[in-house]
Amino acid sequence: MITVEDFADVLERDHILQVSGGRQNMNKEIAYLTSMELTEKTSRMKEKGFVMTTFHAFKDVKQMVSHLEWMQEIGISAIGFHTAALKTIPKEVIDYSHTHSFPLFEIPQEIPYYIIHEKYNKLVNRRENEQASKIHKLNEKLMEIVLLEKDLNSIVKVIGEYINNVVCVLDPYFDLMAYWKTKEQTRDEIKHLINLIINQHKENVLKVRFTNRETNIAVKMDGLAEQNFKVAPLFSKMSFLGYLIICQNGTADKFSEEVIKNGIRALSLAAYNKNTLLHYQKSKDIEMLESIFQGESDDKSLSDFYMDLKKVRCIFQVQSSSPETLQSKLQMLSESLIENETNSRLWIYNRKIVGVIDSILDRERLAKMLTDYPGIRIGVSAIDEVNHCSKMKAMYDQSSVGLLHGQIHDQQMVFWDEMGIEKIAYNLQSHHLFQNFDEELLGPLFAYDQEKNASLTETLYTYLKHFFNLQKSSGELFVHPNTVKYRLQKITEIMQVDIQNPSNYSMLMLAFSIHSYKQKADPFQ
Repeated sequence: MITVEDFADVLERDHILQVSGGRQNMNKEIAYLTSMELTEKTSRMKEKGFVMTTFHAFKDVKQMVSHLEWMQEIGISAIGFHTAALKTIPKEVIDYSHTHSFPLFEIPQEIPYYIIHEKYNKLVNRRENEQASKIHKLNEKLMEIVLLEKDLNSIVKVIGEYINNVVCVLDPYFDLMAYWKTKEQTRDEIKHLINLIINQHKENVLKVRFTNRETNIAVKMDGLAEQNFKVAPLFSKMSFLGYLIICQNGTADKFSEEVIKNGIRALSLAAYNKNTLLHYQKSKDIEMLESIFQGESDDKSLSDFYMDLKKVRCIFQVQSSSPETLQSKLQMLSESLIENETNSRLWIYNRKIVGVIDSILDRERLAKMLTDYPGIRIGVSAIDEVNHCSKMKAMYDQSSVGLLHGQIHDQQMVFWDEMGIEKIAYNLQSHHLFQNFDEELLGPLFAYDQEKNASLTETLYTYLKHFFNLQKSSGELFVHPNTVKYRLQKITEIMQVDIQNPSNYSMLMLAFSIHSYKQKADPFQ
């Protein structure tokens, strides 16, 4: 941009001096030069012009001043009074210029208009060359940032400092990844601005992603005038990486678009490189986690992982009744549960979704989410701290048991910490000494019920489940309490076991848990 002050410095070298006009309007832009010798108020006169004239066609000073008023009104930036016709500039013209801060220059009679044009064109060319050189250096700086694998903020800073306006980069889920702000703004104000943009223009912003086209939006600010923003998509090799949002309020030169265009290219490359690196890191972590889940933890150390395993708090697994929908559910869980991508891993393993996360799952939030997805179950490990890779194996197995318990008891969500004696029974059953534990203890009841078509097994389980409470047991069985008493006497005769004994109680509950596992678990294996 060429200002009146810039042009004044060039003209002064040839003794074309500013006569009056003050300093107030010296920063106005001169976008073109023209000459005016007629008195008509023509539409070819546009704002931001430097008008040269001899005023020889004007009949008096009053008409000159009237024309000056009109030119200032339409936005002319400055006047060059050529003294070829009038040897001196009238005092009334100088007074008007001074009073209204309208820059006025005196052009000596021996200097033709084309000389002024040449000076202006040279100045424009020099500025454009300087600007082109600056843009070239900016581009080199952007590429250097990408090659040195600096963060996205480094690129955003280059763009922001050039256009001197807010620049933000959002990830595909509208989370703020990088930003540049003026000194007067705070981080909270930037976050609030992003919320306003998403609340007012979410559909328009999403359209940018799916059409791969830029858009312009006007955002209503709190108690302030609307602000205009450009929203551009960041893509690399068909992968969507996020959004670039730039405030467009204020004056931007013709090179701003080139800076933004090159900035988008640099951001896409940097985000792709970062994505590629993160993908590699996640893949390596997942590969090692899967080997740990398979029992190979002895040769691994916490320091082998890119993620900080010491920050991991739990592992969960998700099983779907429709395995083909696992990918969509993985996406849903990624958006809902994982807030810190760098220290959590979520992927599909053995036809289940596995999540290794550094936060404690919110039970209420999870339960609310599961109401919208009736076809899935989730098992969650103990909430624990990881001090050895073997702990990851234990937490994975705990989440597996949680899934199994949910399948057996038709529960959508099971936390290891909330399970009872079943967590022992399920694991005990796999030991060769206890494979027939339920038959050894409960076999006589099974045989009696089968022979007599009775229900002593159900009665005993209900009575134990309600911790020897006759009223609750009879209510669930829909029989009289005396009937329950009679059946309990019969059970004691058949089994020759004191069911009131605490040790026997524990043994019986374990036996029932193992029996339930054997009856219901096989279809899920």
